[in-house]
Amino acid sequence: MTNAETVINAVTGFPLSHTWSPQLHSLIYKKVNVNAVMLAFPQRDIEAVIQCMRTLPIHMLAVTIPHKETVMKYLDVIEETAKEIGAVNTVINAKGKLYGYNTDILGIEEALKKTPIKAKNVLIIGAGGAARPLCLFLKQYGAKIFCYNRTVEKAEALMKEFGGNVITEKDLVKGKFDVIINATPIGMSPNINESPLPQNIFHEGQTVFDFIYNPLETKLLKDAKNAGATTISGVKMFIAQGLFQAQLWLGKEPKYPDIEKDFLNILSPHASHSH
Repeated sequence: MTNAETVINAVTGFPLSHTWSPQLHSLIYKKVNVNAVMLAFPQRDIEAVIQCMRTLPIHMLAVTIPHKETVMKYLDVIEETAKEIGAVNTVINAKGKLYGYNTDILGIEEALKKTPIKAKNVLIIGAGGAARPLCLFLKQYGAKIFCYNRTVEKAEALMKEFGGNVITEKDLVKGKFDVIINATPIGMSPNINESPLPQNIFHEGQTVFDFIYNPLETKLLKDAKNAGATTISGVKMFIAQGLFQAQLWLGKEPKYPDIEKDFLNILSPHASHSH
């Protein structure tokens, strides 16, 4: 039940039909007994959302594609890690100031905690705001980074910044990559039959991680699984980064050991499509 005391948080991006942030955050708020809701604001104009955040006020804003980099110039303070990444996915409104953070890197760490990274050949697909925390994480853990992106110039700029090699379609060779990570929206609901890579690149002993969490199993992950690779759904990263967002806002860690099970139960009727 919402009332006059209910705190408003929001998620913004464009388009936003794929987002499950309101469901995840509602679950967390209920668990920790906080009177708050998260609303979805699909919006092309990030400046308008930030103005709205300051005036309403919105206490916390989750930021998704394509605003993770552009939002930064409208904030008052940017935390060091987010600065180093060059992208923000969480904005906290505190004492009249807007603070930018990046919890994606913590979500990535959670998703890949059982995957050996050091000195491994890791292929990143994509070179946008989502790929940036991934590059920093891989650099910190000593991976050999390769980047494949439709716009080669973007991949070159990213690899120059974080250290790594740009590859083209002809370099997508089977057996070359120990870990493959998709940081693009290719394969996201409603375009669930698309994949950013050809099927013949996957093999046993490989780990394939997709940032996409809707659908829970993308075509990329299905193809990888069929080839005997280990697959990691974006839902692990999504839940972890959402818990960290709630922690930043609440000022304490929300203890919730069964969150993945509860969240997947909410989604089960809808898990294959967007809503």
